[in-house]
Amino acid sequence: MDIIEGREATEAPLWRRLIWMAAIWAASVAALGVVALAIRLWLKAGD
Repeated sequence: MDIIEGREATEAPLWRRLIWMAAIWAASVAALGVVALAIRLWLKAGD
């Protein structure tokens, strides 16, 4: 195995990388939804 900066270079299996990508995507969509909801509530409160 190659050595990168003193650590062994081990690559995670494809399924684990895909799960991480899906989790990060879901978290970003949820965060965007929370921000959008907060803006809607803020604008509605100004009426």
